[in-house]
Amino acid sequence: MNCPDVNRRFEHDQDDQGVAAVEFSLILPLLVILLFVIVNSGLIYLNQLQLQSTARNAARIASVDPTQACSNALVELSTKNISNPQCDLVENCSTKTAEIQLSAFQQISIPFLGERSVNLHANSTFVCAP
Repeated sequence: MNCPDVNRRFEHDQDDQGVAAVEFSLILPLLVILLFVIVNSGLIYLNQLQLQSTARNAARIASVDPTQACSNALVELSTKNISNPQCDLVENCSTKTAEIQLSAFQQISIPFLGERSVNLHANSTFVCAP
């Protein structure tokens, strides 16, 4: 009865030298792109949350004093590293609600893919103070 040599299975041929380095060099660019996409997606999500929070705060301010809402929102966004914010006061207590719309552009840079622009939007409504 012939039994296969167990140790023979783990031996490497002379032709296999450097294969791991070649495989790693082929996979590395994909891993770098994936890493940058994950990090940039997290940053975009953080900026979206900050924009929504600022819209909520501006709508709260607009429910009391509509003239100060957008100026306060733009000052708050300038401290949060969000570029080119736009603020619109849609409703100013004429319908008993104050509505704020905020928008901004986020530039991201991903290696091998280049520069991309992402539009961020946030909207919030508050009932006006009597």
